Amino acid sequence: MVTVLGTSLVFFTVIYAEKKGWLDKNKVRVIMQVGMNIGIMGSLLYFLYTLSSFLPFL
Repeated sequence: MVTVLGTSLVFFTVIYAEKKGWLDKNKVRVIMQVGMNIGIMGSLLYFLYTLSSFLPFL
């Protein structure tokens, strides 16, 4: 729940900053791509951490 609220807060803040003219579309695209990559990497690391509790040799 906290993750969803935090993500939506960041998303709507970026939209607000773009509408105000503080960010251009290229910066917004970079922010979104970096955020998605960090999210995917975090999910994979969490998956490996969870998997290591079932497999002792990892």
